[in-house]
Amino acid sequence: MKHYTPLKELTESKLKYAKLYLDELKKPEIKGSEIEKAHQYSFLFHLKGVMDAFLLEINEIYGLGLKKKHLTIDSLKSSKSDSKKPIKEGKKLGKLMEKENWLSELKSFDPNKLNAVKKVKKSKETDEPASVVEEKNPISVISIQEKFEDWHAKMETLISELRESALEASGNSLKK
Repeated sequence: MKHYTPLKELTESKLKYAKLYLDELKKPEIKGSEIEKAHQYSFLFHLKGVMDAFLLEINEIYGLGLKKKHLTIDSLKSSKSDSKKPIKEGKKLGKLMEKENWLSELKSFDPNKLNAVKKVKKSKETDEPASVVEEKNPISVISIQEKFEDWHAKMETLISELRESALEASGNSLKK
């Protein structure tokens, strides 16, 4: 546990940086701009990075000794603690990575795939080109913001709960 504090700080920093970009996305003057897109991607980069940083924390808490390049939710699920018990935090993360869960959606989310695509079709009545906007996905900009806020809140709660659980299970509880 000698390297735990900097790992916990890295996880917390990623959460804080994601929140900074989330707050920037609320500014009306950036709506529809390249800056908004950049902030969306920065938010996603940091929020996805929270999980990577947290896996390092879990690795340290349980003293698993897994190399960073081999540290995944799957490797965590298959690892055993010193007491030879499965790591229940890995199991919970694995469930959240299943198809219909928010963490799975976060991992594969791309805001560019939500933007409307303009197609030109001929009008049936006049045989003239008519500009038509076809939605690839009916999620609006407002709901993207709400989705990001929801994900950030869920990530904060998840990290807090799993950190406490892991520290307790490993006998390294900070409440002692």
